[in-house]
Amino acid sequence: MTEAVFFDVGSTLLFPCPSVAETLARVAAERGHDVTVRDMEPHMPAMDAYYEAEYLRDGDFWCSHEGSTAIWLDQYRYVCHLAGIGHDAEGVAQAAHACYRRANHWELYPDVAACLRALKEAGYLLGVVSNWDAGLEGLLRDLRLLPYFDFVTSSAVVGYRKPNPVIFELACEQARVDPAAAVHVGDRPDADGDGAAAAGIRPIIIDRHDAEAACPYERVSTLADILDVL
Repeated sequence: MTEAVFFDVGSTLLFPCPSVAETLARVAAERGHDVTVRDMEPHMPAMDAYYEAEYLRDGDFWCSHEGSTAIWLDQYRYVCHLAGIGHDAEGVAQAAHACYRRANHWELYPDVAACLRALKEAGYLLGVVSNWDAGLEGLLRDLRLLPYFDFVTSSAVVGYRKPNPVIFELACEQARVDPAAAVHVGDRPDADGDGAAAAGIRPIIIDRHDAEAACPYERVSTLADILDVL
């Protein structure tokens, strides 16, 4: 019987808004560069590929606040070099990172609030298990999501990152539930699915765009389905 539901954060509960391309373009323009979002947007796939390569090579940057900050900054610097403003990459990257430390640069998916409210009303313990920097709890507070959660487990705070099962085991300790009584909802079959399964937790992958057809784990297309599948 399920007693607790854990959630990933990025691409599960929220997404950057304005987009990274929009934010980088605005920040660069404010710093005197003649660039627009059209100059930044073509480099977003390369930025994503850079992150994936770094994550697969050694994702332990998520295990500290300094490392978590560095991966954000590295991505922004990389785009600046690709966009031809490498001479000010550090300044633009720092300014963009400062933006995404604020709640007004993130937006909740439309299905989030209703899902969390329904789960809370149904009596489930709710928690967060996310690869994120040490500012995660403050960000969730500013987004007015924190009251839904009984605890927040950030990789940078506990020193373990998904898919290491230890971060999930720590979440179960905080929730005071057996792993068999917990469910974890996230968007990545590798980090969220493999990590949760290794810890004995039931994984559910949120796949809003039907991009994970080969996923070996249970999938839902909207968080509105979570209560029904528990």
